[in-house]
Amino acid sequence: MPFDPPTFTRLLPTGCSLGQRLEYHASLSSTMTATRELVGSEGGASLHGAVVLADEQTAGLGRRGRSWDAEACCSLLFSLVWAPAAAGPPAFPELVRLNLAAPLAVAGACSLVGVSSGLVKWPNDVWAGVPPKKLSGVLLDYDGREAAVLGVGVNVLQDMSLHPAATSVATLLAAQTPSPPGREAEPGWAGALEPSSPLAPPASLRERLLASFCGELERLMRMETAQVVAEHRRRDLLRGQTVRVHHRTREEHDPRDYDAVAAGVGEDGALRVRRVGEPAGREVALAAEEVSISPLGPAS
Repeated sequence: MPFDPPTFTRLLPTGCSLGQRLEYHASLSSTMTATRELVGSEGGASLHGAVVLADEQTAGLGRRGRSWDAEACCSLLFSLVWAPAAAGPPAFPELVRLNLAAPLAVAGACSLVGVSSGLVKWPNDVWAGVPPKKLSGVLLDYDGREAAVLGVGVNVLQDMSLHPAATSVATLLAAQTPSPPGREAEPGWAGALEPSSPLAPPASLRERLLASFCGELERLMRMETAQVVAEHRRRDLLRGQTVRVHHRTREEHDPRDYDAVAAGVGEDGALRVRRVGEPAGREVALAAEEVSISPLGPAS
C-alpha cells in the first residue's frame, strides 16, 4: 500500500519540528540524491527537518558504496535534512551526535511500534530479533556547507525470496512486530514470515514508524553528546562482543584484518576495540570511514 502523507502528518508528535515538510514520491532513484538536489535549489536552512520519501528506490545508496535494494511499498525509505537555522551549518560535534542519534531514533521508533529488540550496530545499523539480524541502515552525508542529509532504510515487509543471499543477515520489521488482535493464529506472522506470505503489515506501520522516528531524533538531538553515548551504550550490539575488523569489505580478505573485543563507542563517535590477545586497557579507536565490523559472538 502506498505511503499516506496525511496519516503521517496526523501521527507526528505534538510540537515536533521534524517532518513538517514531506516530499512524497512513488519512485525515486535515491532519496538522498533527490534531497541533495532539493538543498541545492532551496538552501539548507529553510529545509531543516524536511523529509523526502519514496515507496520505491531504483538506485538506493548504502554505506561504503553499497546498494540498497527494496521492492515498492515494502520498506520505509526516506532522507531528512538536518540544518538548524539558528545554529548555522552543523559543526563537527553536532554531526557526531547526529550520527549516533539517528540509528538510536530508528531503534526507539521500532520500540514504539512494538519491536523492543532493536540494537545499534556501529556505526549506524539497527539489528533486531533472536539472533539479531540487520533491520535498518542509516547513512549520513554532509557536503561541508549548508546541511547534513540522513538517509534511512528500514526493512518492513520485503519478499526475502527475491534476496536469498540476505536471509542469513537481514530481518523484517513485520517479522518482529507482535501480531495484531485477531491475527494470532495466522501462520507466519510473528518471528518468521514465510518469504511468500500474503500478510500485510499492520495498518499505517510505515507512517507510524516515520512519525516516531522524527519525534525520537528531535528528543535525542536536544541531549548532550555524553547523554546520547549513554543511550547508545544501552542499545550497543557490539559492546563486549568479539568482532572481525575488516579494512576493505566483509567479503574481501585483507591481511590487515584482525579479531578484537568491542569496548563501546566514545563521544567522538569512534568504536574502541582491543585486539584479541592484547592486554586489557590497550585499546584502539576505529573510524567508520576506514573499517567495517562483523560480530562474531560473546568475548571469551
